[in-house]
Amino acid sequence: MVECQSCGGRYEPIQADGMEYYHRCPPLSVVELQQAVDDGRVTLPDKETVDEAVLRRTYERANFRDENRPSTRPKNPDAIKADGTGVVELDIDPIAAPVVPVEMPPIAKRP
Repeated sequence: MVECQSCGGRYEPIQADGMEYYHRCPPLSVVELQQAVDDGRVTLPDKETVDEAVLRRTYERANFRDENRPSTRPKNPDAIKADGTGVVELDIDPIAAPVVPVEMPPIAKRP
């Protein structure tokens, strides 16, 4: 398992079925955009809230990672679109990782 240093996302580069996963950082969430506005890194139009802004526009991370391939040409087969801040290998066994149960409402019995 790896962790993206740009967005904090965690993922397996090779999925359980053997397919490769190409990570791409998501745009800023409402919480992240609010933090950027509070820090003065992003300025919104007058009278626009963060909630409205994320519905109108996409706010990309300055250092986003995009592992998708820019081309299928053989000249540089391992190239990715954007390195971002990179990834770190995690010492987590995905099989032994804890499973977080979700509380489900009881199932009503049929008469």
